[in-house]
Amino acid sequence: MNPKYEPHLTEILDKAHNLGAYLTLVTRVTICLFIALKKNLDFSHAILITCKDIMFINMGNQMEQMLLRQIYFLPGVLKREWKKKDEIERIASKMLRSLLRDVYCINSFYKRKFDGLPITDIKTLDDLKILPFTTKDELREAFPSNLSHGYTIDTCVHESTSGSTGDVLNIYHDPAAYDYYESMKFREYRGYDYSLKDKIAYTRFDPTQKEVYEYFGLFRRYYIPVHYSAQEQLNLIVKYNPDVLSVYPSSLYEIAKLVEEYHIQVHPKFIISHSELLTEHTRNYIQSVFDCSIYNEYSSFEVHNIATECTHGGMHIHLDSNVVEIIKDGNPASPGEVGEIVVTNLSNRAMPFIRYRTGDFGALEEEGCTCGRGLPLLKVIEGRKDEYITLPSGKKVSPRVFDPLDRIFHEHVSRFQIVQKERGRFIIKVVKREQYTTETANLLVQEAKKCVPEPVDVEVVEVDDIKRTGRGKFRAVISEVTS
Repeated sequence: MNPKYEPHLTEILDKAHNLGAYLTLVTRVTICLFIALKKNLDFSHAILITCKDIMFINMGNQMEQMLLRQIYFLPGVLKREWKKKDEIERIASKMLRSLLRDVYCINSFYKRKFDGLPITDIKTLDDLKILPFTTKDELREAFPSNLSHGYTIDTCVHESTSGSTGDVLNIYHDPAAYDYYESMKFREYRGYDYSLKDKIAYTRFDPTQKEVYEYFGLFRRYYIPVHYSAQEQLNLIVKYNPDVLSVYPSSLYEIAKLVEEYHIQVHPKFIISHSELLTEHTRNYIQSVFDCSIYNEYSSFEVHNIATECTHGGMHIHLDSNVVEIIKDGNPASPGEVGEIVVTNLSNRAMPFIRYRTGDFGALEEEGCTCGRGLPLLKVIEGRKDEYITLPSGKKVSPRVFDPLDRIFHEHVSRFQIVQKERGRFIIKVVKREQYTTETANLLVQEAKKCVPEPVDVEVVEVDDIKRTGRGKFRAVISEVTS
């Protein structure tokens, strides 16, 4: 910064701080530019001085820093997805080496975990297999030793998640990593002809933090509580009139029934499905009611953007953010072979997730996508470990074997849930619609038995409601069989 006007600029910016939270970044940048230009600097030099003042001398507030980081990340994020696959892998390998080098020095949990291992020998993504897996229970019990030195819970972005047991894992993201996730999110939406001024309505159990660009009318997000009834959620959708819906598919399925029944006009440009498995029938029904495309997103609070579906149907893994392995019997699975999804996040140094066992099952696609992106593909996501069915023989099968029931009975049942009580015994809880009869129950038993490749007993139980999880997710299939 030019020392001749540094005190004056600092004084002006200090006064700007006192104007309150609603003073926008644009105003402050204008002040900086005005002062610089008054000093007879050329415009390019004035821009350089302005960025230095705000970004590097820490005169900007936290929201300004956030915006500047996201702007900084965005060009690279948008460019990388179109590189060739081997080039993206080289970039991810470089990010991985940097991550491991840093984490070993600043994170007590991983230092103990990696001591004695040749982590300096890790050069490529394939070398990850020399490292041990990390589990949710490990991270929960290790806190705070898994929070890296130099970070505190007050300086990180906090989120939390819980499994089927209800035990909460508190997650702390490096603010810079969180801004990187936001840039990745924009890349995802941009592939769907998204405009920065489009409004997004999203369902979640709690609202996300408001980003600084929303004050400029960009990337605006409107919260719809997932614990609201379908009618209440629909009322908010009509009120917000969003261009994009980002929703739990089970919630939108019920909303779609209301939209169809009462001929309500809701016309988003596209829909993002997240947090639950999206069945083919649910996809087709929602698309027909809303007359737009629905795209699948696979993410988690632990590592955020893992994979998203593109307009050509490929489920792109965001390899420049998360390395995805498919593990079967402790070893890497072959392409197309189903195994557990294990993720290594390349961004978050505050609370790293390295070879993290997600508990989800899926498979990798060997071929690339016809869209031309070099990102690798997930072939299929099969569900969670505690949703897998154990047959009487001991063989395990995906919960997706029951997907056909959704198509057959959607007109007769508002909602149903399949619970495996024993290897050979299932209960199907149903919330009836007006069209439901005794014949429906008998047919449901017959069709459910057809879905399972071994003889089992099936009982239908009529209930008034089926509760969601504490986070608002609907579990269509639950297995209580532990062995």
